[in-house]
Amino acid sequence: MDKTAVFRVDASVEMGLGHLTRCLTLANALAGGGMRSCFLMRSHAAGLVQMVEKAGHAVRLLPDPVRPASETGNDALQHAHWLPTTRQQDAEQTCSALVSIGSAEWLIVDHYALDARWERACRREGLRILAIDDLADRDHDCEMLLDQNLVLGMETRYRDRVSAACVQLLGPSYALLRPEFAAQRRLLAQRDGRIDRILICFGGSDPTNETAKALKAIGSLSVPQPAVDVVVGLTNPNAASVELLCARMANTELYRGANNIAELMRRADLSIGAGGVMSWERCCLGLPTIAVHIAVNQVGALTALAAVGALDHLGDSASVTVEQIAAALAALIASPAQVRAMAEVAIALVDGAGTDQVVARMHSLPSS
Repeated sequence: MDKTAVFRVDASVEMGLGHLTRCLTLANALAGGGMRSCFLMRSHAAGLVQMVEKAGHAVRLLPDPVRPASETGNDALQHAHWLPTTRQQDAEQTCSALVSIGSAEWLIVDHYALDARWERACRREGLRILAIDDLADRDHDCEMLLDQNLVLGMETRYRDRVSAACVQLLGPSYALLRPEFAAQRRLLAQRDGRIDRILICFGGSDPTNETAKALKAIGSLSVPQPAVDVVVGLTNPNAASVELLCARMANTELYRGANNIAELMRRADLSIGAGGVMSWERCCLGLPTIAVHIAVNQVGALTALAAVGALDHLGDSASVTVEQIAAALAALIASPAQVRAMAEVAIALVDGAGTDQVVARMHSLPSS
C-alpha cells in the first residue's frame, strides 16, 4: 500500500505562494520515494488547485464560511486572520478530511494561523506531524519541526515551543528548494562582480508593487542600463502596469509565472527582490541581492543575511523609495569587489540539498 502525506497549507495575495511552493517541493521529493500526497487548502485558494494537481498531487478544499469570521480574543494568534474561520473549525474540517483520506503517515502543516492546539486536535494513532515554521511565535505539538531560516540564536529559538523529543531541523541547510536550483548551481560560472543583468522578482503576488519601484530605479541610473529580467507571479494584481513599464525600457523582458526562475537567477548578476523562500533560492545560486521586505515575517532572515554580508537589506517596502533602491544599485555597480563578496557569502549558506536532507530525516523517524 502506498504511504500518504497530508499537507495543510494555504496561499493568497497576503500570504504569498511561498508556503505552498515549498510544500509542493517536499511533496514532489516524497513522491520520488513512493509516498503520495494530498493537499488540504481553504476554498479561497481554489485558483491554485490546478497548480497542485499538475504536479501529480490530490487536493481537497476545506469549505470557507459564508461569512468569514477569524478567531479573536486574547489567545488568538497574530496571523489568525489568515483563516476565514476559527482554528477549531479548521481542525474539525481537517480531521474529517483525514478520516475520508484514510491511513496517512504524515500530517505536514505550514500555516502561521495554526499552532499546537490545532495539531493536538488533529492527532490520531500512527500519524506523525511535521510543522514548518519561520516565526517561532507559537507552540507546536509535533514530532518534527522545520525552520529553514537564518536567525540569530537559531539553536534555542524553539526551546520552549516544542517538546524535548521533537526533532528540530533548523537553518538554511534544510531549505526546501526544487531540484533545478541544485542543477543550475552545477552550471554556475564564478561571479566576477560586474552587473550586466539584473533579475527583479518580488514573489507570487507583490501587492504593493515593489516591482515597479525597482524598474523605475533602474531606469533612473546615469550609467548604461543593464539587461533586466522581470518575473511576476500569476496572482500579481499589478501585472498589467508592470508590463507597460517593461515595454518602455530597453533590453527588459517580462516573465509571468516563470517556470525557469532558477535559470534566470543563474544568468543574473544581481537581484532586486523580497525575502521568503526566494532568499534561499538566491543563496543557492550565489546571487547578490538588494532586498526589500514586503512582510514582517521576512525581517528576521533578511536582517541575518545582511549581517553576514549576503545581501543589502533596505528595509520595509512601505518606506523604501525608488531613490533608495537606485542609490544602492549605483553603489554596487561601482563596487564589483563588494558584489563578489556578497556572492561568496551567499553561496556558502545553501547547497541545494536541503529537501533531500528533510526527506531522509522523515524516513529515519520511527513510526509513532
